[in-house]
Amino acid sequence: MRVKICGMTDASEITTCVAAGADALGFIFDVGPRGLNVEKAAALTAVTPPFVTTVGVFVNPTPELVRSAIDSCRLDVLQFSGDEDPIFCGSFGKPTIVGAGRRMPSREDLAAARAVAVMADSRTGEAYGGTGVPVPIETARALRSAAGRCFVLAGGLKPETVAAAIQAIRPDAVDVRSGVERDGRKNDALVRAFVLAARGAI
Repeated sequence: MRVKICGMTDASEITTCVAAGADALGFIFDVGPRGLNVEKAAALTAVTPPFVTTVGVFVNPTPELVRSAIDSCRLDVLQFSGDEDPIFCGSFGKPTIVGAGRRMPSREDLAAARAVAVMADSRTGEAYGGTGVPVPIETARALRSAAGRCFVLAGGLKPETVAAAIQAIRPDAVDVRSGVERDGRKNDALVRAFVLAARGAI
């Protein structure tokens, strides 16, 4: 079970997550408390160990922002979590993670997006994921069945709930952000507990 932890804001959070065994770290290029500008993201991806996958997370970005991030940062994968067109997602020469709403994008759309993985996350109101709300089990199962490639489960996961979610849905990977935070910061004990629970679930 692969574990992605999203929303890195400084080097100490990277250290915490890497020490706990995270496989991938997310760097958010968007507004909000965990949003990074390109300069800060470049500094953080530079200190991320080379065998940890770095994921640039975007929500309806301009092409200029994505290109700037690619040019300045070490980004292994691009994650598009908004309403981006598949051709747009696939136009940057990088593998991508694309979001699935209540239906799976078509095979043609996934190919156009260069998608190596599909992520199921909850949308609430104007928020594109990161809501802390779990994806309904039957919805997630249906998306998992239709994915045809790596399936990532996100949305409301916590150390105490991730094992049951994995057992019920059988994703290939899980993604967490606020579920391992305390007072808006990645918490060492919660991160370790989450990774341990996820790896022990199957």
